[in-house]
Amino acid sequence: MNILHLLSWFPTPDDPTLGNFCVRMIDALPEASHSVVLSVCDGKNMTQSFEIKEIQGAHHTHVQIYVRPPKNNAVRKLKMLRMYQVGLKYIKKHFFEPDLIHLHVAYPLGQVALLWKKLYGYKYVLTEHWTIYQPQNKDVLVGRLKKKIVRIANNASLITPVSLDLQHCMEGHGIRNRFQVIYNLVNTDMFRLGEAKTEQKKRMLHISTLRDEAKNFSGILRTIERLKQQRNDFELHVIHDYEVPEFKAFVKEHNLSDCVIFHGKKISAEVAEAYQKADFFVLFSNFENLPCVIVEAFASGVPVLSTAVGGIAEIVSPERGILIPQGDEEALLQEMNYMLDHCQEYDHEAIRDYAIKTFAAQNIGLQIFEAYEKVVVTA
Repeated sequence: MNILHLLSWFPTPDDPTLGNFCVRMIDALPEASHSVVLSVCDGKNMTQSFEIKEIQGAHHTHVQIYVRPPKNNAVRKLKMLRMYQVGLKYIKKHFFEPDLIHLHVAYPLGQVALLWKKLYGYKYVLTEHWTIYQPQNKDVLVGRLKKKIVRIANNASLITPVSLDLQHCMEGHGIRNRFQVIYNLVNTDMFRLGEAKTEQKKRMLHISTLRDEAKNFSGILRTIERLKQQRNDFELHVIHDYEVPEFKAFVKEHNLSDCVIFHGKKISAEVAEAYQKADFFVLFSNFENLPCVIVEAFASGVPVLSTAVGGIAEIVSPERGILIPQGDEEALLQEMNYMLDHCQEYDHEAIRDYAIKTFAAQNIGLQIFEAYEKVVVTA
């Protein structure tokens, strides 16, 4: 089956983790799925109007079109749209006639998928990861943007949200379509059990963008400050996509440098190693869908302490961790203390077995491919 992928979020040199889970989903598809990713972006120091490059991924080819950006923003949008038409023509000439379009995140590239449905009759499947549908973002998804996204979603042949909670949130915005929940995936060969812990201090691990409106990392730091007043047998290790000087300043000002360690960006293998050294994972988000970091923790046999937001409650059970209310720093302090004293009592192999059965890349890839088959066969 020939699948053309449109990714509204795509990793770039400036933002290498943006939409990396979308790429992992594509590369998890079985061999029977021939995948080409098409994207258009601004080029730097270009003399010609545009340039097309083919970049080979793990199990896909990426057709990247670099465009000399116009100064006028309205002209830029029209040129970008025209370049997707150029890209489609290039793919049909050099690769295949698409059997199906797979749209990853509705906006903005859903506008391209919708146009191609009207012009050429291409069906498209929408996989959605976006937290914009969550109640906390009710003031964002409004007006013209909401109308566009609802129209894009309602014209899909199938929507595959990454959690049941996300499906319900989408339905709450007036999206009426056929849904099939397909969870995020994890490479269970890379993310695996570590050796028995020997350090005297317990290791908490947090991985995120550190964007506080979503991740509430400031709440974690305030709780760590209080926890340090009670005990000193722990460290919080933080892997983060972006530099946030105010958090480092807080750590220094409140004398937390001995127990809060910032690591910055890490490649996947280094992230996997961090999980192997962790005693438990902590997430204090205000809103989420189905975080890949929890899935990775489970594949590593690591229990999780998290807020019960989005789809997290669908996968975090008492056998695999603890859920607390959103924004409740008292509960976070209490359960951090509990996890520090009891994290070794979790069945780490059972946690990993659950991850293998539920999130292993080959299983998720097969679910997506079977969804493709149903859509393509349906007249």
